[in-house]
Amino acid sequence: MKRTLIKDTVSRVGGKVAISGWVNSVRSHGKLAFADIRDRSGMIQVVGGKEIAKLNPEFVVGIEGLVKKREEKYFNPKIITGEIELEVEKLAILAEAKDLPFDIHQPSLDVSLPILLDYRAASLRNKKIADIFRVQSTIVKAFRKHMVDNGFTEFQAPTIVATATEGGSQVFPIDYFGYKAYLAQSPQFYKQIMVSVFERVFTLAHAYRAEPSVTTRHMTEYVGMDVEMGFIDSWLDVVETADKLVKAIFAEIEKEHPDVLANFGTTIPKTVEETPRVKLSEAQEIIFKRTGRDIRGEPDMDPEGEREICRWAEEEHGSELVFISHYPTKKRPWYTYQDLENPEETLSFDLIGRGVEWITGGQRINDFNVLSANIKKMGANPEDFEIPYLQAFRYGMPPEGGFCLGLERVTQNILGLSNIREATLYPRDLERVDARLSTIGQKPGEETKSLFAELVDLLADNNINYQLCNHKPVYTSQEAAEARGTKLEQGAKALIMFADKKPVLIVISAAYEVNLEKLKKLLKVKKLKMASASEVEQISGTKIGAVPPFGSLIGLKTWVDKSLAENKQIAFNAGLHTKSIIISYDDWLKLVEPEKADFSS
Repeated sequence: MKRTLIKDTVSRVGGKVAISGWVNSVRSHGKLAFADIRDRSGMIQVVGGKEIAKLNPEFVVGIEGLVKKREEKYFNPKIITGEIELEVEKLAILAEAKDLPFDIHQPSLDVSLPILLDYRAASLRNKKIADIFRVQSTIVKAFRKHMVDNGFTEFQAPTIVATATEGGSQVFPIDYFGYKAYLAQSPQFYKQIMVSVFERVFTLAHAYRAEPSVTTRHMTEYVGMDVEMGFIDSWLDVVETADKLVKAIFAEIEKEHPDVLANFGTTIPKTVEETPRVKLSEAQEIIFKRTGRDIRGEPDMDPEGEREICRWAEEEHGSELVFISHYPTKKRPWYTYQDLENPEETLSFDLIGRGVEWITGGQRINDFNVLSANIKKMGANPEDFEIPYLQAFRYGMPPEGGFCLGLERVTQNILGLSNIREATLYPRDLERVDARLSTIGQKPGEETKSLFAELVDLLADNNINYQLCNHKPVYTSQEAAEARGTKLEQGAKALIMFADKKPVLIVISAAYEVNLEKLKKLLKVKKLKMASASEVEQISGTKIGAVPPFGSLIGLKTWVDKSLAENKQIAFNAGLHTKSIIISYDDWLKLVEPEKADFSS
């Protein structure tokens, strides 16, 4: 009998069908047994006897049987087959499954991110997690459709390159048969080259950044949705293209996945017909007037600045998106077009959405001689860039520009995920290439790399000055302050808490207490509880009271109370009760990128 998809069984009442799929759950009631079977299209309840009772979750089965109407009192409105069931006549076990590491069939998995990633093949089968990647697939589909509909041609860019796209040290060198090559930082060279062929081009490309960063929004490998267009009248043509693209993506997600958005408790970002646009200097002035925090003159927006300018855009314009333009020439890549009215600034932009950078783009230099001169200015030889890049400009390139939209970051922020790794099938970062790097090559019985060792490596990789204190075991904030020789208020107390069952890391000055009511309102949750000692150890791999204030190291979003900002230097337990680290508050902010708020009492 030919296989029928589960969703199609609703029209086959009274008839016999053959289905195939995975066992979601099994329930025995005396001589009767029930199982929920799922395939790519949905789930159905099957009813049988001993043969069903012997099944285990995730067994792969083939079943033939009679589709019957359920009694009305047993209807299940949550699934498309909720008014029918399949009476089993024939059962074949196609593959058995071992015991699962955790119950993957819960509506939400109450498991830490590192554990989810350790068992990724299992956790991806959870419906809510799988829905993340259904939405991501729709983002890609909407991107492709919008670009094709607007006259753009897709091309495929190589990811092994001969030179570093943007210069600098944030590249992965590879041994290419005895020659030096690199993993591409972006498809930038190739999409500019292809403008001279098709005028308007786009590509989905993997990009690699050797940044020793462990934050909730950075990885060493990501997918960029890259766009480049020729014959532009100004950089604003590129801005308008980017603006229309993100709104087309939003519309498609809203149409295809209203159930997923509701399940994640989120909505599509609020937009207006023309997304607000402000220069970087203007944005910094706005932030200063609103908060008193002075980042004027800085070459970029820091994470708190991005969040604040988005708050301004929403309050003043009703938009959760805002374009920031005219970044300093010294900050942007050497191929970025300068503002002729002010050569210290570039005709470049970022799109900030919900407090995070989503898009980087701008007008490019299309003059061969200017590009060659800029390459020399950064200490490189133009001959090294002749093939493939400069050759295209040697033979004529129209005025052009483009941008890149990060696939994982957009997914993360549309769904309100706390960590970009949740929006990545198999994340690559300082700690993981599929498996945790600390466990690769590990022999049975050997210990994994400690949280203390990971923390020290992170500080060293980012050239952070710190003081390591070895001392007797300390179990209270006062004992720790005395052992370190610091003030109580300098202590960065890190608390793992569950916000509606989702673990988060709360950081506060040791001289203060957490106001739970304030924090509940801030996190927009109904229930907030402290993790137990065993839960702390399961999530962080270390003992309660020794957790360092680095949520990114243990897969948790970090929130910090304003009380800690009163200290130039902060101190904290470094994964052990016998070791503490003292660093500057500003360095800690740069590494962790926490959400800042007022929740102390």
